[in-house]
Amino acid sequence: MTTGKIIHLVLVIAFWSLVIACFVSSSIRRRRDAKKDATERQAIIERLLHPDWEFYERHLQRPIPAALRELYADQELVTRCGLAYGKGNGLSTFNPLDEASLLDTRDQVGNDIVAFATSDCGDPIYLRPGPAESDTVYVTYHDENKTKVFAESVTVMLEKLRQANRPA
Repeated sequence: MTTGKIIHLVLVIAFWSLVIACFVSSSIRRRRDAKKDATERQAIIERLLHPDWEFYERHLQRPIPAALRELYADQELVTRCGLAYGKGNGLSTFNPLDEASLLDTRDQVGNDIVAFATSDCGDPIYLRPGPAESDTVYVTYHDENKTKVFAESVTVMLEKLRQANRPA
């Protein structure tokens, strides 16, 4: 074998060794990331299924609407993603009701909020805190910085969600 052929063979072996090493490394990284994502998702589900009602009631400064407690008791509904909600609206996810979910929105909304859901566009869906506030559900659009009524009440929202997401 000539020196040129030996150098060529060494380069081919080095190249394919590098390709295989990169493939194995990325495969391990993907599995590790998937495992981390699954662990994080499970932690969020645990938080969803165990709301901190005492914190949330202090935050709202009034009793928690019964329909919101009913919603969070419906494990199948509250853990689903990509829920339909009327024409052109949807919910991406429900959010845990705990102190870690408190959003600093005083400048945009006028007070801090705990968004109990997120729209399909990533906008917070929430109840306004305050002892004189109603159970009207609001959404604040991040791209317009406007707040609108999402539902007349949590009860209306829950009924609409259940109707729009019934199993076929």
